[in-house]
Amino acid sequence: MLLRLEVKNLAAIREAALELAPGLNVLTGETGAGKSLLVDALALLLGERAEGLIGPYGDSLLVTAFFQGEGERVLSRRVGARSTPRIDGEVVSLRELQEEAERWLSLHAQHAALSLLSPKRQREILDALLSPGYLQAYREAYARHQALLQEKEALEEALRAKGEREDLLRFQLREIREARPRPGEDRELEEEARRLRHLETLRERAGRAYALLTEEGLSPWESAVRELRQGGRYDPTLEALAKDLEAALEGAEAVVRELEGYLEGLEADPGRLAQLEERLALLERLKRKYGPTLEEVLAHGERAEAELAALEGGEERLLEVRKDLLKAEEALLQRGTELSQARQGAAKKLARAMEEELAALGLPQARFQVVLTPLPEPGPFGLEEVAFRFAAHPRLPLSPLSAASGGELSRIALSLALLTGAEAPTVVFDEMDTGVGGETAWKLAERLARLGEKRQVLVVTHLPQVAARAHRHLKVVKEEGEVRVEVLEGEGRVRELARLLSGQYTEAALSHARLLLEAP
Repeated sequence: MLLRLEVKNLAAIREAALELAPGLNVLTGETGAGKSLLVDALALLLGERAEGLIGPYGDSLLVTAFFQGEGERVLSRRVGARSTPRIDGEVVSLRELQEEAERWLSLHAQHAALSLLSPKRQREILDALLSPGYLQAYREAYARHQALLQEKEALEEALRAKGEREDLLRFQLREIREARPRPGEDRELEEEARRLRHLETLRERAGRAYALLTEEGLSPWESAVRELRQGGRYDPTLEALAKDLEAALEGAEAVVRELEGYLEGLEADPGRLAQLEERLALLERLKRKYGPTLEEVLAHGERAEAELAALEGGEERLLEVRKDLLKAEEALLQRGTELSQARQGAAKKLARAMEEELAALGLPQARFQVVLTPLPEPGPFGLEEVAFRFAAHPRLPLSPLSAASGGELSRIALSLALLTGAEAPTVVFDEMDTGVGGETAWKLAERLARLGEKRQVLVVTHLPQVAARAHRHLKVVKEEGEVRVEVLEGEGRVRELARLLSGQYTEAALSHARLLLEAP
């Protein structure tokens, strides 16, 4: 539900906060006070345009809504010099903000881009009356059919180019197999080739080092060891140094022997270097064609082998897929027909129930119809499109809901919410009570209260009957050109109901207001 709405620099609102309670919340105030501006703020979160809404208190407006349900979400939208939609503080696209807001919020007002008008939403509302098994079975059959159809098309495309593709794969596989590359082989060969390319330099440097170690010999080190051992008789420190130097001497002797062997092994072999260069060139060609590394070259070979095997069995698999596809089409049509029949039954019941509800809400001659139009081919959600049609009077033709007035749309939305339960956690109604009074006002109030038992509801209203049923009563006040929101309780609420009843604060109006609040 919506916990808090914060608005900054929205038209006449410098800064205002709206805190809602669970259940039914009502928003009242004098005409022109700015009640609908708060609805405009919520509409901005749902992607509505902000033309003319930036106020005089800065170069941008900001709307922030705090929601709580299974989790928590903070949705905000800044419009103006720094237009930025955010979800939990993270910058997102306007489309992403709209989609997230629709999970939490339904808005029914004349000026808002109503989701209720979309065929998708109307289908979802109708399907809310069905057992979920119908749609689930159809969706599973549709997914199975689509998967087989895609596999069939892929196999047919592959088989059309089978000859050329097989030749290419066989060539690639033969080229890799004949080269027989090993993982890391190029690095090993490059290291050996580098030694052979710089053979003279290596021989020169190693020879000089060998000469330096052997020409003068290691006798000074040996003499130093003897001297230290003699001194070590009287001081253990010199004995320890003698051992360290002796170990170093042994290491130096080992280096001399290794250098000697290294020099003997530095034989010039022009033939070997040529072999290495040729092998490295072959491996580089493979890497340029099939991957940046020899590991990727080998992986490409494995993929080519697998694809070749699949192509060789492609015709047999295509026959199997075509048979499976025929069965899947039959299952899809069967599930689709079952879904269509369930929708037809639900559509008739919904139409009858809607006309009864709308009559109770002050539209006694209204007609409501659910039209199911067959699709040219099965779609992801069934064999037909769903569309609601409405006429407020028998002389008017049944038309899409977009032709209805704001008050009519709000009453349609309320009736649908009560009959189907297909609404977001927070439902907002504006302009619902246009032309409503008397017994209809009581029925409207009763239905809004009933919806408030299942959803959080926010209603902008002029009806005292509706305001009296609220769990929280909020009043929009405009003073010296600025707008603020008050939570009404006790006598303040009584006075506001009296104003709604008669426009005055007479004792009769105040007494009537108290009776309204005490009514069950």
